[in-house]
Amino acid sequence: MPRITLDLLRRRSEHNEGVLSTLEEITLHQQDLEAIELVGETCKNLQILYLQNNLIRKIENLHHLKCLWYLNLAINSIEKIEGLEGCESLRKLDLTLNFISDVTCVRNLRKNIHLTQLYLTGNPCTDTEGYRPYVIEQLPHLICLDGDDILKSETIRARQEAEPVHQKWQTEAARVAEAKAEEIRKKEAGEQDPPKYNEEGEKLYGNTPDDREACYRDMQEKIDKAKNPPKDPNSISAIWEENERLHKPRKLTPEQEIERFGRILQKNEAKFPYKLWEDKTNVYLRVEPGKFISSTSIKIDIQPEYARVEVKGKVLQMLLPSEVSPSTSKVQRGQAKGELLLTMPIVGEFKGVTDLRVPVRDVKKEQEKPEKKPVQQPGRDALLDFEPKVVEAKGGGVRPAKTDSRIEELN
Repeated sequence: MPRITLDLLRRRSEHNEGVLSTLEEITLHQQDLEAIELVGETCKNLQILYLQNNLIRKIENLHHLKCLWYLNLAINSIEKIEGLEGCESLRKLDLTLNFISDVTCVRNLRKNIHLTQLYLTGNPCTDTEGYRPYVIEQLPHLICLDGDDILKSETIRARQEAEPVHQKWQTEAARVAEAKAEEIRKKEAGEQDPPKYNEEGEKLYGNTPDDREACYRDMQEKIDKAKNPPKDPNSISAIWEENERLHKPRKLTPEQEIERFGRILQKNEAKFPYKLWEDKTNVYLRVEPGKFISSTSIKIDIQPEYARVEVKGKVLQMLLPSEVSPSTSKVQRGQAKGELLLTMPIVGEFKGVTDLRVPVRDVKKEQEKPEKKPVQQPGRDALLDFEPKVVEAKGGGVRPAKTDSRIEELN
């Protein structure tokens, strides 16, 4: 079922450039929503909210909307009026075509002193005699009920006949509560009536929230089948997919590995860098799955003889050098690199099979660098063997040629 998300709210608030903090009106009708969420926390300046033609069962999470004056919840699955005490500015409430059977719940609107228009047309409670006088008497600030103005004479008559009407509706409320409890009992016991069909083979639905939701799911299933019809089993793509499914290797559990191979297999399917070492009290396993991997995608299983870390379906499974205690083991995760550290207390005698300074296994070893051949530099004697040339100078004299600067430095 679709839900109210920030992305949906921003898409439906394009008239306000997607800004939710200053949004005053939003339309969320015909979105197949089952619950009211996120609107009250993100759109606190909302004044008009359209939620008609959804599958909402409960009025909730609207207590932050202090500026809301019009709320439309027509054509939903609401059975009780509640959760609107915090909407201090509410003036118009539309609950047309819902499933409100007990009209006494209108008393929850007494704190909404600015409410002047209420629409309950199409609810089961409107079919009971005395519905209109009871609502008028309970909500004296109403001006219009179900689209009809409330006359002064109706208000006076409702006050005069309040006592018998109250008794009648208390009896009706008890009957509705008993019927609801019986319905819940049958549902839990699995005593639901079998589905009914008409002459053409079409399924018939009742007038309850559950039947309305079942009707929606069946219609959605038909729409999905029409959009994605089943493939021909003799087509090339269907044959190829079936062949892939049959020949796809299945991952064995440790129990299946023992049954098939007689031992636990060590594996590192994702080639995660890891280190395994121990001291006289604990065995340690450090794994680096990556800092951007969510912790909800990581599954860890510690057994006395092996440890198993699964990250998004990829398994790292290691045999432990000593027997450990799974119940007292602990797992920690670093915040900087997201690495996991499994600390597993050793049970019984320490075997001492590992070097306490060097990890048992270190996958992240540095590759050995090739040795560089030293560059041969000329020695002192070679430089001293250099004989400077004598060059005849202008004017008849001789002068020595320029010697190498390296010789001068050595001298």
